Amino acid sequence: MTPLAGEGGPGIARGFFGTIREESVLGRIGLPGWIALLLPLCFFTGCAVQTVDMQQAVDFPSPEQVERERKDAVKTDPRMHGVQVGAWTERVITERELTRICDRDPSLTPLMCYEILGRLNTRARYYIPEDIKAGKRMKVPRDFRAFRNWSPLPKDLRVARNHPKFILIVKNIPFLGWYQKGRMIGDTQICIGKEWGWTRKGLYRVEEKDADHVSASYPNAYGEPAPMPLAMRIYGRVWIHAGDVVGGFCSHGCINLPLTPAEKLFRWADIGTPVLVVDSLKELNSKNRSEVVKTHENKKGNRIRKAEEAI
Repeated sequence: MTPLAGEGGPGIARGFFGTIREESVLGRIGLPGWIALLLPLCFFTGCAVQTVDMQQAVDFPSPEQVERERKDAVKTDPRMHGVQVGAWTERVITERELTRICDRDPSLTPLMCYEILGRLNTRARYYIPEDIKAGKRMKVPRDFRAFRNWSPLPKDLRVARNHPKFILIVKNIPFLGWYQKGRMIGDTQICIGKEWGWTRKGLYRVEEKDADHVSASYPNAYGEPAPMPLAMRIYGRVWIHAGDVVGGFCSHGCINLPLTPAEKLFRWADIGTPVLVVDSLKELNSKNRSEVVKTHENKKGNRIRKAEEAI
């Protein structure tokens, strides 16, 4: 069995400048020889810490590889649609850091930063200060200014161009946007059913509006009928209404909105406004889509004309 280094095997050093067997080639160099070899090496390379040009040291990825990474990031988190790779990082942020960010940029306010963090993490804005105080990890933009007008939804919606008003709900983000003749005029993070099938995809319309609606199915924490303010029913017992958005999937099937966007949407929408619920943006971006006009009959027997995407 060949001895290991330091165990006295032929030609194996016991230390860098330590005793070396005479029969070793290295041993015949001797200590003066080692010094003579190392001095020129130190002269040419230097013994101090070197400044490295990272552009030379790092093999930067090709544009094709960057694009693949962007698409992979969108697959991992669909909310990153249209966002450059590396535009955010998941970490803890402090109030002090947020204050410094706002102080450096007068166009940013703490309220605006809370809203950006809420939209990016699918939380109502008023939960963000609590999350920061608790040291909760969250998605934090590298540049808050880049997210001031950010939305994961398309600014122009082809299927809605022929409609004066149109509401889009994308389940896997989850986000809701409202459009006038195909142009988005408002959007918000939302909460949908805890289970995937509790909020069904399909093309619906606003059947009724009730600013002071209360649930006929679920009680609140005190055992009383749960309030569902600014509610708009789209099918069955499923309503779009102001509610608690603690995450993307937290309801019994209704679409919950934070209070401010719920007020705007309730005032803007009319009875009969189409509401399209899709599983993902892929259903809107299909190259093979064609608009199909179908006529459905609702439960009251009234015939309504619906335009929907055939994938």
